[in-house]
Amino acid sequence: MHFKTNISKAATLIVAALLFFSFTSLGWDYNKEYNTIIHKSITEIFNSSSLLVEEFIDTEESFHVIKQKDVVLGYFVVAQAPSKFHQFDYYIIFNSEAEILKIEILQYRENYGAEICSKNWLANFIKISTNTYPEYNRRVDGISGATISVNSIKRDVFKVSNMLKMKY
Repeated sequence: MHFKTNISKAATLIVAALLFFSFTSLGWDYNKEYNTIIHKSITEIFNSSSLLVEEFIDTEESFHVIKQKDVVLGYFVVAQAPSKFHQFDYYIIFNSEAEILKIEILQYRENYGAEICSKNWLANFIKISTNTYPEYNRRVDGISGATISVNSIKRDVFKVSNMLKMKY
């Protein structure tokens, strides 16, 4: 009788350990995937594979400085914005004057509203002025069926861009 109890406890422990390790490795894979995508974009934008990336932490966001030797070429940030039920991950690459050069959605977790992942729609943000919110807000088109995600990313990009401008 004790033998069956010990076996079931051991099997339960093994299953729990396997589940625990499978969930912890998922986050690492996503970060590795994100880094690959971002570094490929940086290499394409700045036409160089010999770039140095340094991280500096703000109170809310982690900005990264893109350098070649001692010259600052630009910055990038990976951020999250809320959608209807979940958050989605995206990144922005800036030039040295804090102008947006590229924005891309890394992972969108909703069933609806994925139209914001379109490269054509995201092109609205490239080189857009973020000096005043009303002017900025008028320049970015809405998307029918993705209103919550559109408004969320518009607010978040404006906030992140102005945080970077205050830092530099």
